[in-house]
Amino acid sequence: MSQRMERVVAGYLTSIENAHDVLLKLGLPLIILFLSGWIIIRTWVSRSGFDSTGFSPAAASALFAPVLLISYFFVLHSIMQERIADHAALVIGYGALFAPTFLVLVPFGVASLVKLRRRRKALPNWLWCTAFAAWPIMQVTWALWLFGEWE
Repeated sequence: MSQRMERVVAGYLTSIENAHDVLLKLGLPLIILFLSGWIIIRTWVSRSGFDSTGFSPAAASALFAPVLLISYFFVLHSIMQERIADHAALVIGYGALFAPTFLVLVPFGVASLVKLRRRRKALPNWLWCTAFAAWPIMQVTWALWLFGEWE
């Protein structure tokens, strides 16, 4: 594709006009990322040599899906930027806005995969539930504080 066409497609995919657009442009990529992560992790775990007792590929995939969705939108937005300074501002903006996502979900997801790889006991279920509950609360609180709504 030409650069102009890439920008048009990226602009379309990052704009939201109505509720159907939200489902199509936000919900569908999230579902695809979750399912593809689930299939990849399940295939990796089902190889011989891994004891996957107590490990949930779906939970691990759920930890990585929001991170991958943010990365997907970052790539779409970066296509529309031309200057290095715009790319740097985008990296700083995404890093600042989605810091709780990267600081809560990624360590839990990586820890679960490392424990499985080293044949250790899986993370306890209460810890998964705590991470899933704390993440959206921290993300919303952080965004409100960052934009000056929370004082």
